[in-house]
Amino acid sequence: MSKLPLAPWIAGNPNDRSVTGFRIRNGSAKGPMPRSFYYKQKARGDGPRETYISAHRIIITAKDEAAWLEARANPCGTEARLNAKAAEMRKARAQKAGRAAIASLRRQRLKSDEAGVV
Repeated sequence: MSKLPLAPWIAGNPNDRSVTGFRIRNGSAKGPMPRSFYYKQKARGDGPRETYISAHRIIITAKDEAAWLEARANPCGTEARLNAKAAEMRKARAQKAGRAAIASLRRQRLKSDEAGVV
């Protein structure tokens, strides 16, 4: 028995998902989800609720997907604190990069002034 090749994911294709839900390889309405990312989320307990059709077939219903997307969009508790901390770290990193860029431009301007280049 040979395996059929997986069809490529096409953004906006309404036929990419079944009426009853999507499989892991198809991802969600926002696009394909890498299997590694899905299993990491599942291991952390952040993954969407799964529906087992058979021993080897798992789907995620549209209702479960909507609940999962809502939970990701509006985190609470520990997840909200971790997201806020990550946002603060990204902001600090961006500000540090901005200061470094300005300092670099100032050094370049000083070097060009010293060399007499206008």
